[in-house]
Amino acid sequence: MRWGKVLVFVLLAAVVSCQQVSVEEATDLVERYNRTVSEAYRRCDVKLIDPVVGPNTAEGKNLTGLIGVRQDMGITLDAELLSLEVTDVGQNDTELLISTKESWRYRDRKIGTAEQVGEESLDVYELLYVFKQWDGVWMVDETKFTTPPEVGRETTPWGADARTLHGFTEPAAKGENQAP
Repeated sequence: MRWGKVLVFVLLAAVVSCQQVSVEEATDLVERYNRTVSEAYRRCDVKLIDPVVGPNTAEGKNLTGLIGVRQDMGITLDAELLSLEVTDVGQNDTELLISTKESWRYRDRKIGTAEQVGEESLDVYELLYVFKQWDGVWMVDETKFTTPPEVGRETTPWGADARTLHGFTEPAAKGENQAP
């Protein structure tokens, strides 16, 4: 009789651990990631991403570099999520894949005065978030654009082409500021 209860418990635990993540749960995970990363950019504190980005991931290294460049330039990023729509949720044994459509407002600000540096940017992204579990917690392993992003500004305050920083291999032509 005792082994029957153990078997039922094991099967119940397996079913619970394999449950699919709902759209609401997926939205919460992406919102948590975006809030945390936005705060890390705003405060120039890369350690803030630790609860939402998996250890030793390309995503963590990318964010560390981007936040560090801004800090070295004496600027911080004020990012405001304007809209978020989860368009698809998929899950397998090792990954949770969440597709979104998002719009953002970005402003670079001078550290210490919060004075805006350079032009504001209104961007629209379609993203794929790849989550993996570390110690039972879903964390971002990587993010990918699923379509070319619509980037509102042409250059960053340090003179880099904004489209190139979003993953384009060639700089935008003069006057061209949005992806096709």
